[in-house]
Parts: sequence; C-alpha cells; structure tokens
Amino acid sequence: MQLYFYLLISFLSINFVYAASQLTVRLTNGEWLPFQSANLKHFGVASHIVTEAFANENVKVEYVFMPWKRAYIEAKEGRFDGSLIWSPDSEREKDFFFSDIIVHGKSVIFHLKSTSFDWKEYSDFINLKVGGVIGYKYQFESINDIKIERAYSEIAIFKMLLNKRVDILPSDLDAGYAILYSNYSDDEVNKVTHHPRPYNTTTYHLILSKKIKQNENLIKLFNAGLKKLKASGKYNTYFENSRRGLYKK
Repeated sequence: MQLYFYLLISFLSINFVYAASQLTVRLTNGEWLPFQSANLKHFGVASHIVTEAFANENVKVEYVFMPWKRAYIEAKEGRFDGSLIWSPDSEREKDFFFSDIIVHGKSVIFHLKSTSFDWKEYSDFINLKVGGVIGYKYQFESINDIKIERAYSEIAIFKMLLNKRVDILPSDLDAGYAILYSNYSDDEVNKVTHHPRPYNTTTYHLILSKKIKQNENLIKLFNAGLKKLKASGKYNTYFENSRRGLYKK
C-alpha cells in the first residue's frame, strides 16, 4: 500500500512539473482564408501548422483574432509574443524574429471578366482604381500616381470589385479564390478572374517580437518543431486537407 501511494505521488508530481514547465505563447491572428480564420477547424491550415510545430517542442499556443493592422501593432509592441503569418521586409525585420517558411505564396491581380485588363509593369495600374486591405503593404505603393482604395478585409475588397468600385486588386491566388467561394454566390464568383502573370511570389512566416527577450530562443524552438512536422509528412498533409476543404466546420 505504501509503495502504491509513493508511486501515485511520484506520478502526480511528474505530471505537475510537466504541466508547469509547458510554455504558453500568445499570438495575434487574423482572417485570411484558407490559411487563417476563427471559423475554420484548427483556425486554418497555417494556424494548425504553428500549433503543431510548437506542440512538438512542448509549447502551447493561444490565438487572439483581431483586424490585421491592430494584430501587427499589438505584436510589435510586445503586448503579445508575436503574430502569424507575415511576409518579410526590412522594416518588419527590425522589430521581429522571423521563423522558417510556413507558406509559399503566389499573388496575382484579380479583376472582373468584363474588364479588359493586361499589365507588364506597375505603371500599368495608373488610372485604375486599385483595391487593397488596411494594414497590408503592396509593392507598388511607392508609385505616387497609383491610388489604392482600402477596405478592412479581403472579403470587403472583393465585394468592392464585384460592385465595380475598384477595377483590380492583388491577392494570394489560393486565398483569393477561397474568399470568393466561401462568401459569394456561384454567379458572383463566375464574374471574377485573375491575370496569369504573378504580381508577387513571397513566403509567409511566424513573427515574434524582439521586445520579448525569450523570443530569440523561442523562434529557434519553433523552427525545430516545424522541421519535425515537415519530416513527418504532416505538413504536406495539412495543406492537402485544406485544398480539399477539410478545414471547414
């Protein structure tokens, strides 16, 4: 009986230490179908990858969804540990540690089929009403004659396209069509197409604020967990499941 009691206490103590030693990371998140959404299983494929990569290293993740501009600022100021998923640039890299690649993205220019549109360089966007999302950065922003009409989300900016309030809009190819098919009728979706020339190819990453000391080591921990996830085959499986619509609730 004494031996049983001793083993029970030892078991409970070990589990208590394990639970107490588990880190919790708080990350800002946003709506970007099919990669991220509060309304998808596992909060979307990108969130699922982040959760499981951290879990491989005994780190728990908590997500708080908010508009993208606020999500970035809250993480930058260190009120959260970080945010997902973001493409790198020199300004962001001053404030954040960037993880290894989570998503390879290809952005294109969407437009209505009824709109005759072709482009070879950004100057071709001049005199067009260009749609964009508040908080997003676009490579052509520095061209003064290009005017961007912004909305609070990609869902809203696609609505502006359908209502002919903008002529064109840049978006990730997978994300753009996921947004269309999830929010609009087949008749509306059939009005939209995209130009075959890629507007941009980029990579998307977890970012952790440099204002939090532990994050330099935490990003290394995440990368180790992500490497394990890719080696296991689960990383590719998650993307296959996303493309098959299996993240829908």
